[in-house]
Amino acid sequence: MPTRNWSNQKDMTVKNAAGTTVTFASPDSPARVTVDTATGMVTRVEATDGYGIVSQDVTMGVVAVVGGIERRDPTGGLTYDDTVLWSDIQVTGSLAPVHRGVCHEFRQSATLGEMDVTLHYRLFPTSPFVEIAATLSSEEGVLVRNLEVALTVTAAPEAIVNAPGNMLHRNTPLSVVGTKNLGVSPIGGLRGSSGLVCVTDSGVTSSMWPNNPTEIADIIIRQGNTGLDAAISLNFAADINPANEAEVRLLTLDVQRGDFEKIRAEWPEWAARYHLTSPANPPAWIHGAGIYEVQIGTSHFWNDNTYCRYEEIKDLIADLDRVQGLGFSIIQLMPRQPYPSYNVHDYDDITVSYGDEQELSELVARCHHRGMHVILDVLLHGVLDNESIDSAANGVLNGPLADRLDEEVLDTFGADVSDSSNYWIAWSRHILDFAPHWRAGSPKRTPLQQEHPDWFATDSDGNVSGVYTKAFDARNPEWQRYFRESMLELIRRTDADGFRFDAPTYNFFANWAPWARSRAFMSPLGCVPLFIDMRNDLKALKPDALMYTEPSGHLLRRSMDMNYNYDEQWLVAALLGNTPKDSRGVRNARDFMRWMQDRDDFLPVGSQTAHHIDSHDTFWWPQWGKKWRREQFSMAAVRALAAAFLTLDGPYMMFTGGEEGMEDVLSGALGLRKEHAHLWASRAQFDTTSDPSGDLVIAHRSGGTTELVCIVNLSGDEREIPEAYVTGWNAQVATGVDGQQLAGYGIYWVTRG
Repeated sequence: MPTRNWSNQKDMTVKNAAGTTVTFASPDSPARVTVDTATGMVTRVEATDGYGIVSQDVTMGVVAVVGGIERRDPTGGLTYDDTVLWSDIQVTGSLAPVHRGVCHEFRQSATLGEMDVTLHYRLFPTSPFVEIAATLSSEEGVLVRNLEVALTVTAAPEAIVNAPGNMLHRNTPLSVVGTKNLGVSPIGGLRGSSGLVCVTDSGVTSSMWPNNPTEIADIIIRQGNTGLDAAISLNFAADINPANEAEVRLLTLDVQRGDFEKIRAEWPEWAARYHLTSPANPPAWIHGAGIYEVQIGTSHFWNDNTYCRYEEIKDLIADLDRVQGLGFSIIQLMPRQPYPSYNVHDYDDITVSYGDEQELSELVARCHHRGMHVILDVLLHGVLDNESIDSAANGVLNGPLADRLDEEVLDTFGADVSDSSNYWIAWSRHILDFAPHWRAGSPKRTPLQQEHPDWFATDSDGNVSGVYTKAFDARNPEWQRYFRESMLELIRRTDADGFRFDAPTYNFFANWAPWARSRAFMSPLGCVPLFIDMRNDLKALKPDALMYTEPSGHLLRRSMDMNYNYDEQWLVAALLGNTPKDSRGVRNARDFMRWMQDRDDFLPVGSQTAHHIDSHDTFWWPQWGKKWRREQFSMAAVRALAAAFLTLDGPYMMFTGGEEGMEDVLSGALGLRKEHAHLWASRAQFDTTSDPSGDLVIAHRSGGTTELVCIVNLSGDEREIPEAYVTGWNAQVATGVDGQQLAGYGIYWVTRG
């Protein structure tokens, strides 16, 4: 879910109290840390290597958002009025070292407003060298609504910034990052970023990594007066009282001699320390595969527009020859539209949830006979009832966006993660479009609320929270058991081949129920342990079943065979848009290849990403007439972009109907991928040097005696195919090829051997 505004977002300047400093070190670590003796805030990080000492000056501050009055936000979840900000952190005692074996910890007691704080500085023997955490306690009791960290990394304007997986090209100068906010997706976020930000200045690379594993942070960076400014909203919330203390990791810091390539080489070890891993053993049938995302029923859109490709599952069965002929080998079956849509009705009621159960079983059987697979799109964020629908609709109609619903919105997935205005307008329209159909299918109040009250997120008064459903708390162990068994039963009854889990972190708000309030904002990531356990259950039942989810963040990759590519959607407009290129973003095919390499290098080892340019998400949110990429850009450009994404590792997904106008590209490319599926089981090598224009995507794959090269022109102008890929190669998929010339948006896929 896009971020909301937070209190410290506009002013990222840190004002530490003037004071003396103290430096401490460990005999087991090359690092040492300097802190302000008045505030306990870090002012310098140093590391010793074989050439001497490297250092990084920083300025740091912490703010606690406390108290306030809870109310439902107009777009769902909770917001707080009349909160108080505590930023006056003060040291109250001396440093106390504790050797923990894996690290050497130094503890500093302090106060933050009316709360007691223990600051933890942990020095490690290997990089990243320094971890900073805080334990909060109170004898009086404090409701903490959020913790915010501000950090300035001192650097010159010509310093180089890298933030893999975000809207920044490789090696961007700090002066080009500029003073406009740039959102950085965190390890638990929707996009495939580690949250790592590296600054290289005068041969030294400093890393800032907000890597708290229990809450989903909001991270913003920009150029400040003295370097790189970062504002981190940890989205930590808890009832701190004599019976409950809580520790939260603030961030991890590192400084080393060398450039960003040194961090790239070390990244697998960084990720392993913090359990940012992947199972790295997906079902073999996903390699090179095409996923056809199918909607059964009718979806409804603003101004009485509707969309329907298949009224019933039997209509899809009748179309399987065409679908398979296009090269698709996996059917991803969405929940039935318009009800229950992307909401829970009853996992046990297959007919209401997806379509006629007998037809679904027949679809699976027929697909298996063809060598195809079927995965079910499942929900876990909440259950619909009339109360939740009315609350959501009233929030829209009486909220601040009510007068903006007819505005044209931009690509909601192409915006920076710190800018969510387009999303919330589109979301508000969606609620009103679907509300009548949701009311008609759902009960006045879900019986689960009475039967299992602890399954739901609530405010402090016990009122059930939600975005537009009654929100399940995926952190609740009893609910987790219910969900896991429901999913296993779906496999037993349908023989489906796995799941795509929709929006498991969608309930992006605190749960203040009595059982959850000791760490109230952990609920959005409650799905992480759920999926780890569920993977064991599912693989025991069906070893080659697929686990696939929507968020691309690293924490969501721990249990998944494959993740979505929301992090790539901004590239569509960046490459094809008519507006001037953003100097800090991806500007051409060469930047595209480097961005992909960096993003993938900083994913957990073995991660798989499913790529798309048209999904039900990209289709649903824009206004009518601009829903398909082919309606937003020229058909030639969209065909080329599809071919570029088809060159990438991992399956290629298409929402039903998105294939119009590119059937030949899909059938040719997906057919070649199927024929050489083993080549898509490992990463391609990008050629970023052979094309002087920078406009050609060139991806090379080899295995055994076969070589395959995919070349796509992402510009509208003719470009020359590099000589190395002309003589001795056999064209397999080719459009716009004339000798060695490749027309604007031309495609040239070749093999040899």
